[in-house]
Amino acid sequence: MLWPGLPKRLQSALKSLCCLARSGSAMQSHEIAKRISVSKAETAKVLQLLAWGGFVTSRRGTKGGFQLAAGAYHLTMGEVINFFVSKHQAALDGDCPVMRILRETIAPCQEAFGRIRLVDIVKLEGSGEVKRTTKQGSSTEAPRKKFKRAV
Repeated sequence: MLWPGLPKRLQSALKSLCCLARSGSAMQSHEIAKRISVSKAETAKVLQLLAWGGFVTSRRGTKGGFQLAAGAYHLTMGEVINFFVSKHQAALDGDCPVMRILRETIAPCQEAFGRIRLVDIVKLEGSGEVKRTTKQGSSTEAPRKKFKRAV
């Protein structure tokens, strides 16, 4: 199961970026909406946010559309997630044991997303498995950490 709290807009953004990476060229928002099965209005909003975040560029007109601002090789899923999640960060709750354990538990996942490049997702689409890589392309394993029980 994916994080239950992963915002729908973030999911649409990740799908949109993968769609653009697969196409390799500019696409209009209605084409992307159709391919990712999201409404045209929501897709337009998501693409606007992605443009504002510097992930995509846009060009108006019949031959215009949206395209990746940087090569898919350089863009990580973690960068996109951090961009969307940073807008909804809760205030830190001091040294609350529950929040401390939550932060420690989520950290390896955040690190793993930071290594998964958009191109990795596109290449492995349909295989059911995503190879974790560094930005330079060397394989890595997700760090494993043992957690102490909070008492």
